[in-house]
Amino acid sequence: MKPVVSIITPSFNRADIVAETADSIFRQTYPNWEWIVVDDGSSDETAELFEQWSSVDKRVQFYHRNRDPKGACACRNIAIEKSSGDYLIFLDTDDLLASFCLEQRVQAMQQNPEADFIIFPMLMFNNKPDDLKLLWNIDKPINEIDRLLWGDALCQGTGTIWKKSRFLELGGWRENLMLWQDVELHLRVLGMDASFVKCMDAEPDIFIRVSEQSISRTGFHQPEKFKSRVDVFSSTLDLFIQKQKLEFHMSGFRYLFIQLFKTACKLRYSEQSNYLLKIPKLRELFSNEEIGFFRKYKIITLLHLHRFSYFEKLVEHYFPVEKYKDNITLVNQSYKKEVRC
Repeated sequence: MKPVVSIITPSFNRADIVAETADSIFRQTYPNWEWIVVDDGSSDETAELFEQWSSVDKRVQFYHRNRDPKGACACRNIAIEKSSGDYLIFLDTDDLLASFCLEQRVQAMQQNPEADFIIFPMLMFNNKPDDLKLLWNIDKPINEIDRLLWGDALCQGTGTIWKKSRFLELGGWRENLMLWQDVELHLRVLGMDASFVKCMDAEPDIFIRVSEQSISRTGFHQPEKFKSRVDVFSSTLDLFIQKQKLEFHMSGFRYLFIQLFKTACKLRYSEQSNYLLKIPKLRELFSNEEIGFFRKYKIITLLHLHRFSYFEKLVEHYFPVEKYKDNITLVNQSYKKEVRC
């Protein structure tokens, strides 16, 4: 019997566009799927739409979140608990599957039985799947952990297919984050030696809608969301020290800390800047002299002195632009072939 793919979807007030997502699922050439949707308290007609679809097609299952915390990750974990499939694919209510998506991904999993998950290319779009012809990201000759630390992730959750059993063994989605849920997940599973395969030469099979209404895009620098980013840094640093992998990714961790610390200082997030300086393992990354300058930098920004040339030179000395020089631009992320939906 062919394996079953569980399509995992959190839902919140997207009744205006979710029919497009549903249509893309119903058009799949691979029939062995179930669509598990957990709603996060929608106040629009979302429930009515899903109840209508589930009454016609029993592969569609609709639930309401029955525990805290509120948020997409809790809904995803609940959906996984309700699922019965062999593989997991994560799909949001504003994104679309190409008709061949499940078929392509299941075939790849069967051809790579050693893989815990496989990464596929995705296309971004505004209104129609082929209106931008811009890949979400492309493969580069840099390991995926460093790319995540540099803020250049190859994919987000939608770009993968997972063995359900391994996803659960590795801990599932972390539910207490308001931002960087995908970043945390991928750093954690890679730090725990999850095996993966990249199929970046395959046809793009998921379309990611570019929308300013995205919950994760709204209020990106809000204190609560910034705290989530700091939490991801701290927990990932602990994991990589525990797994004795920090030395292989030192520059990435240094870069991420510097970006977070500079942002915390400039936004006057004193609690978070203090927390960053008190991370117990910080001396694994920086010398005492560097940590001393971080403390001075906080005062410098409070007094607005960081704009003077003398302090700019100091900042450049202690905060070097360590990010790799990458000549790959968005032009190179253009998709030149015909888009198959």
